[in-house]
Order: sequence, then C-alpha cells, then structure tokens
Amino acid sequence: MTQRTSLAYLAIIVVVVVLPTAISLGWYHISKDPNLRPLGITEQALRKHEGGSKGLEIVALVEWVQPRTARQTQAQLELALTRAFQAKGAEVRVVFREGRDVTRITYIVGTSSLGPFPIARASEGVESAVQAFHMY
Repeated sequence: MTQRTSLAYLAIIVVVVVLPTAISLGWYHISKDPNLRPLGITEQALRKHEGGSKGLEIVALVEWVQPRTARQTQAQLELALTRAFQAKGAEVRVVFREGRDVTRITYIVGTSSLGPFPIARASEGVESAVQAFHMY
C-alpha cells in the first residue's frame, strides 16, 4: 500500500509540475502569443506579435573603409550607434560592408533609406531613422 501511495504522490507531483507548462504550450499554439510560450520568449517574437513595428527594424548599413575611420574600430562604431539609438528608445542592427572612398552610414527603415552620412555626421540621421521607424 505504501508503494501505491508513493506512486500516487509522484504522479500528483508530475502533474502539478508539467500541467501548467503543457497548458501554456497548447494555448501558445492556438493563439501564437509569444508571451505564453514557456521558456521561449524572445524580443523579436514579442515585437513581431505586438504588431506595432510589424517585425520592422532599423538597419545601419556601414560602408567601411579601414584607413579613413579616424582610428575607430568596427566594434567601437557599432557600440556608439547602438547607444545612440538606445538613447532614443530604439534598437538598431549594424551591418558592415566594404566601402570605396570614405566610411559612410546609411540608415534603412522598411523601404526608406536615409543617407548616406559621412561618419563625422552619422548622428544626424539617428533622429530621422527613429522617427521613420515610429511612422511605420
């Protein structure tokens, strides 16, 4: 009888632990709301689900020319751009590609393209990019 009681307690514990997760996962598959997905919430999924930005993002396309960057590394430039956008309440994805003459930055928001801005004037496009992002 004690073995049966132990198995019953074990079954109850398993149900109590697993049932909320199973219900949450089932409801996630029905509603597609990432807030309900157990252990799987990502910022991208939440942004896409909220519908405000419709999965839209701000991309800073940097045409990188190594000798003409005023002794700045790619990591330093990416950090500066990320902080500038965070100060405006937005996120940015920085993409580097090989440039020709000078280092320039173009901000892409949806179908809008702002720039190119020389690296010395890169901050001028941040506010415009954030406003374009909020317009979508």
